[in-house]
Amino acid sequence: MQAALNILGYNCYHSSVFFSNIRDCDMWNEAMDAKYLGQGPRFTRTEWDQLLGSYSAVSADPPAVAFAEELVAAYPEAKVILVEREIESWYRSFDTNIIAAQWSPLISFVSELDPWFLRPVRRCHRRWATGWMASNCQVEMQEKARQAYRDHYALVRRVTPKDRLLEYNFGDGWGPLCDFLGKPVPDVPFPRVNDSEALQELLTIIIKRGLYSAFKRAVKFTLLLATLVLGIWLYYRGS
Repeated sequence: MQAALNILGYNCYHSSVFFSNIRDCDMWNEAMDAKYLGQGPRFTRTEWDQLLGSYSAVSADPPAVAFAEELVAAYPEAKVILVEREIESWYRSFDTNIIAAQWSPLISFVSELDPWFLRPVRRCHRRWATGWMASNCQVEMQEKARQAYRDHYALVRRVTPKDRLLEYNFGDGWGPLCDFLGKPVPDVPFPRVNDSEALQELLTIIIKRGLYSAFKRAVKFTLLLATLVLGIWLYYRGS
């Protein structure tokens, strides 16, 4: 859906935005701490505008999916597109791409090496898992995933006025979507994106970027330390 909305001219906020603006993690953490831990005030439109105001659409990815009710209330002029999938098909994708990444030993290891890029992203997603899914391990997340899916769709249907809600199936093409949004039908085919392939490719990029970030900063630190040691050595040598 993100690809379709982009074609229609919407600038869609997606979880991959984290990787170009790590500071977003801080605000998402504040929002989740307020909602799930009672720490700090709940976000109002002011805070959501600060976080999402430069975008014209929000994809229901982690962690935004945890704030469906809040966003529907904060933006009464917004329209909501609910794309429901067959639950077992969704679960296989969610388990392979989201749950596995959430508890991946490799990603955990790289995040400890890279506190500047990957660690903030991992900690933000861990807050989402423990908050929205009330899960503290991979097995618990797997056990609760299907009910979380059902609860989310029931919530969206309950809090969204009927005139603002489109229940969409990907096989429907451009017609219902463009009618709902008041957009002309594009002269290009409706995009078909393999979510699993795209997510796996993104995870590979994330891991590589985390390793590169850790390596680059380690080199800087090593050079700084070497310069300091050389300076001390030259000082005492000349004394």
